Amino acid sequence: QSRLKSRDRQWYFFSALDKKYETGWRRNRATGQGYWKTTGKDRAVCRSNRSAASMKKTLVYHFGRAPRGERTNWVMHEYRLVDESLGRHGLQ
Repeated sequence: QSRLKSRDRQWYFFSALDKKYETGWRRNRATGQGYWKTTGKDRAVCRSNRSAASMKKTLVYHFGRAPRGERTNWVMHEYRLVDESLGRHGLQ
C-alpha cells in the first residue's frame, strides 16, 4: 500500500542509478520484494530536428528473485539524456 495519498495512476520520480557491480555498466534494479526487468529495446526520444535528445527504457516489476520472479502489471519508463546532450550543458 502506498504512503502517498493520491488517486493518480501515474507518478514521477527522479533517482540516482546504482551500479550492480562496482566496475561494470549494469544497473542494480532490485528492491526489497522484487526487481525491475527491462523489456524490449531502448527507444530514442527525438527533438523536432529528429536528433535524439534522450533514451527511453521500459521496465516491468517482478515479485521475488530473478529468474523465477512473478511478473506484475506495474510498468516503469526510465528516461536518460544522451551523452551528447549532457556535454553541452556541462554535465556528465
